[in-house]
Amino acid sequence: MRRLLLGLVLALTGALVIPAAPGAARDELPALSVVKAPSYDGVRRFGRTLVAAPGRWSPAPAKVRYQWLRDGVPIEGADRRRYEIRPADVEHRLRLQVTASAPGYADTVTLVKVGRVKHRVDVRRTVRYSVRVKGRVGGGVEVFTAQAQQTFDDPRGWRGKGVRFVRVRNGGAMTLWLSEARLVPSFSSGCSAQWSCRVGRNVIINVQRWRHASPAWNAAKRSLRDYRHMVVNHETGHFLGYGHSSCPGRGQLAPVMMQQSKGTQGCRFNPWPTQRELRRR
Repeated sequence: MRRLLLGLVLALTGALVIPAAPGAARDELPALSVVKAPSYDGVRRFGRTLVAAPGRWSPAPAKVRYQWLRDGVPIEGADRRRYEIRPADVEHRLRLQVTASAPGYADTVTLVKVGRVKHRVDVRRTVRYSVRVKGRVGGGVEVFTAQAQQTFDDPRGWRGKGVRFVRVRNGGAMTLWLSEARLVPSFSSGCSAQWSCRVGRNVIINVQRWRHASPAWNAAKRSLRDYRHMVVNHETGHFLGYGHSSCPGRGQLAPVMMQQSKGTQGCRFNPWPTQRELRRR
């Protein structure tokens, strides 16, 4: 008969202790006893790092293994004590699985509740915006609308500065345009039919750039999806009050407010605001 140890036992801090039983021959092995439950240290926000603490066991384990889980599913490659919170973790719940092993004892698994992960910072400003089309842009407007919102919601983007973008049917503080290339200059003489632009409350994405990226971006073999992130972040950055930036040094990440469509002056192509840009007032 399998021992009652195979049931779930509540550890000192509420962590669940599960004696593992990989085979019948190990059914009668005792579980290790928890002296101090495993835990973690760190802040549950994107951009932060969590560090697991193994706790204390009796007898002392010969080996302790770690696995971080998102919504109950193991995260690929997340099997170390230190875990750097990822964009996909935001608004999801993390748990930590700690497995202690010792000769003559059943492997004992402890599940530590971590909780829901938050954005880098809380919402400080909400921008309501609408989406419009100018000229003949063909199909794909629904994809444009959805992917632009994904960029706005991404923890790596301006949401990391505390700016939340909420789409409304009409009006709002900002209008996001998908424009036929030849009509981009109709917004302002300072705009070009070759590039995207921002004029006042209008953030204008050139449909040719949206569909095909730019020669410099393509020559670097970067993805079209990353270009779309970059161009929406760049032109929206102008709406937020930021001007153009230059390469801070060869090999460094290009600021998103750099005109990366034209090249990076030795910087690395980058679709997201840098930490320095997110800290700027």
